[in-house]
Amino acid sequence: MQKFKLPACGFLTALFVFAALCSAQTISIVSGNGQVVCPDCPGAPGVFAPLVVLVKDASGNPVVGTTVSWTVSEPQYSFATGTSVTNSSGEASYAFPTIGFFYGGNFLPATVVASVPNYPSATFVENTVQPVDGAAPLTVSLVPYGSAPALSGAVGSTGKVAIVVSVLGNGGITAISNVSVTLQTPVPGKTPIPTVACATTPGQQPGTVLTNSDGIATCSPVFGGALGTGTYSIVVGGNLVTFPAGKLTVTPGAPAMLSFPASGSGNNSTLNVNSSIQLTALVTDASGVNPASGAVVTWAVTSTSGTAKLSTASTTSGSSGLVATVVTPTAGPGPIKVTATLVGVTPAVTLVFTVNVNIVVTALQNISSLTEATNVNTAFPDALTVQVNDNGQAVPGVTVSFAATSGVSINQTSVTTGPNGQAQVTATAGDTPGTYTVTASITSAGKTYSQTFTLTVNPNGATITSVNNAAGFQNQFVSPCSLATIFGTGLADNIQGVVASFIEPLPTVANVSVTFNGVTAPILDVANENGQESVSVQVPCELSTLTLPATVSMVVTVNNYASPAFNVSVAEYSPGIFQAFDPYDGVLRAVLVRPDGSFVSAVNNPARRGEVIRMWVTGLGPTSPALFTNEFDPLVPDANGNLVPQMLAVQASLVVGVNNSGVSVISANYAYGMVGVYEVDFEVPASTTPGSNVPFAIAVVEGNNLLFGNASLIAIE
Repeated sequence: MQKFKLPACGFLTALFVFAALCSAQTISIVSGNGQVVCPDCPGAPGVFAPLVVLVKDASGNPVVGTTVSWTVSEPQYSFATGTSVTNSSGEASYAFPTIGFFYGGNFLPATVVASVPNYPSATFVENTVQPVDGAAPLTVSLVPYGSAPALSGAVGSTGKVAIVVSVLGNGGITAISNVSVTLQTPVPGKTPIPTVACATTPGQQPGTVLTNSDGIATCSPVFGGALGTGTYSIVVGGNLVTFPAGKLTVTPGAPAMLSFPASGSGNNSTLNVNSSIQLTALVTDASGVNPASGAVVTWAVTSTSGTAKLSTASTTSGSSGLVATVVTPTAGPGPIKVTATLVGVTPAVTLVFTVNVNIVVTALQNISSLTEATNVNTAFPDALTVQVNDNGQAVPGVTVSFAATSGVSINQTSVTTGPNGQAQVTATAGDTPGTYTVTASITSAGKTYSQTFTLTVNPNGATITSVNNAAGFQNQFVSPCSLATIFGTGLADNIQGVVASFIEPLPTVANVSVTFNGVTAPILDVANENGQESVSVQVPCELSTLTLPATVSMVVTVNNYASPAFNVSVAEYSPGIFQAFDPYDGVLRAVLVRPDGSFVSAVNNPARRGEVIRMWVTGLGPTSPALFTNEFDPLVPDANGNLVPQMLAVQASLVVGVNNSGVSVISANYAYGMVGVYEVDFEVPASTTPGSNVPFAIAVVEGNNLLFGNASLIAIE
């Protein structure tokens, strides 16, 4: 059965402004903010250290190879300074020049903005100082201490003594803001040392605080590293002032971490059923270095396959910080998962051990279809997947061999089964049509098990599987001027994601064109999402001249190869309500707009009773004046000759249902600035029952009958 899903954010954005429903990305400061330099001061830094940002996508992953623009603004002088590209860690840096034009003052702050299109920007503030009598006109002092105070605290704790730094200029008259303050400890060798750092100011680089508008920075020390004594330094302005080192003492912290010891953990061991092994974990404080004694750790078997027993369910660490239990697998197939949990710590701290179990293979089962088809020189749509079983139970961690006949290629010749006992390869067709095979096999206890996949390579040309309403996704439910989505294979083999016509639908997109009875259909987008290929089009308005309903011939041409003709049933009307998943609760509801222009959302912006709400629909048929294909901007001159939007009223009688009852339809017109979309305004009854998932529908009146669109939901308060 074909499963359909809503088009990606790109298709919705082509029709509506949907910024609130799409995820955001981030740019954060890594280092370089809050520096102060004095190019002409002896002994003072004359150049800025590089400014560094980290770019992440909406999932929190580093973005590699993206261009970051850097723009510098100084009083009475502004210029764009160029670009840099993120590295393999998602970081980009900029060497900020010490260029300044002083106008009457000794301090020149510069704002440096790092930006990427469609990302929030990151802002640095840097200060250049003009010397007075050969020295920077700054007073940097510790309040109330004359030198760095002695600091002492447990690992992971925040010290009770705050370090306060004052940065003033012009003889103590001018407060200098946005100057960085950090605590630095010596660079450790192979042996860990005590460490301390400022609790990070939100939005700043790690371990950094900035002076405020009064020139004051308050650093709350956070302790870490190894136990014992050492030293630390207070560094101001990046590298402008370093106070003489102060004494640092780090004491044991509370139990906070679980890890595998350097040797003898028992993790990833392989056992026979009913044999045993000891599992050992190390409890440390937040540094990850210092053993913690007296910590209680519980043990539990958390496998989803196989069974095992433990010698103890709870142990307490001694001075070494070590805790242990003995695990004995009692049944396969495994692997067995054992979870150690540190008691009394929030959020939960756990460590998962894996114990593999020796098994015997008794079958190799096909999971994917044994037959696949695609066009020449393209990948087959589905992976070829098998599952290794031991008396009906899936077997992970064993190697399956794959072999292909000439005419197709595979990405791997041997694959290790995952936790579900499955192994898979992807296959790609060669340039010769025909039938070929891929064989998966495994040998256990002297016996070979195999599965053979039959792969058919077709000549170039798309294969159409269905034509659906682009809003409600009803199969074979389209009408003249409506939007339709075509599904099939060979439509977008060389595309990942969505290629859209954002300005105006085009006759050809991504080397794809579509005709209905020989009439070209404008294309909104071509998509390939998770292997599901589709083309979204407007059904030509010219088909309204036919006696409807009628069956028309549709042809999709890809890379100059035409598909076989596909029959499409075209009716006079095909109402379909546009829907989207609510980003706050994940429920699929109609796309609706309240009178203030905001989108309806169940969590924080439901429709109100008595309000006039706007919906978007496709397939409502003829308008007055009449529509034409690809009508995007219906404009007419007003009395003064200026072009203004033309109201194209829907001719059909409509019924809008809320809570299974008809409501007042205020207006129904073709949507200005969209293709194939209609706007319908209706009034939410003041007496209707509110709810987050109220039934919602639209229907076209056809004689004595109602032609309903897809069922939907509306949130009402």
